[in-house]
Amino acid sequence: MRSGHGRGRRLGGLTLLAVCAAVATPSAGRAQETPGEPLFERLGLDRLRLTAVGMAAGVVKPTQMEGTQAYALHADYGELAPKWRLVFSATYWGSRLTDETVRTFADTLRRSVDDPTGDYTLDLGRVSVQDIALTMDLRWAPRRAARLRPYLGGGVGAHVLNAEGRAISGTFVERALDNITAGVTASAGVDLVLIPQLSIGMQARYDLLSGARYGSLRAVGTYLLRPRTVPAAR
Repeated sequence: MRSGHGRGRRLGGLTLLAVCAAVATPSAGRAQETPGEPLFERLGLDRLRLTAVGMAAGVVKPTQMEGTQAYALHADYGELAPKWRLVFSATYWGSRLTDETVRTFADTLRRSVDDPTGDYTLDLGRVSVQDIALTMDLRWAPRRAARLRPYLGGGVGAHVLNAEGRAISGTFVERALDNITAGVTASAGVDLVLIPQLSIGMQARYDLLSGARYGSLRAVGTYLLRPRTVPAAR
């Protein structure tokens, strides 16, 4: 990415700092109730353990772009509180602007050109866009012990958007499309535990960020780690 994208970097950085500050700062009332309690215990972070890892793939339709495939990895770090789980994920997709979007942009440029002979042509070609996202989701899973496990979730993330195209290379258009920004996400899904250490499921997801927004439908496979057992005292 280019150094001229300071505004996008500042936006993503400030948002992530705000999230970290909100998590790291306990409420005054609770701090007074348990002044000697460690910070991780007050926030429930001491209970976090890697409990599952998996991958997902599905269809995604960004606005003003062609539908494409999305690929993701996720790691479940267990319960922050009863029924509330913390899940981290990394997602990638690549697409291109639709022909209609490129044509609308070309028509806008054409109106700015003085062409008394009427023979001016403008071919912008294809403009491709990729997104790499790192997100943190908080999921409410009311039936974690059952074989069928529905959930609802929401979270925040950082997105790296990159645009490429022959006609926009090195121009302000490319710099405007390239971005590092923060976003929010909402999700709903269900997992089916096939065997004690394997589940499959479906997830519907919607991401909203500066410069893009998109919904996706994904098939999910997850490997469930065995819980650690404490050796019995002799």
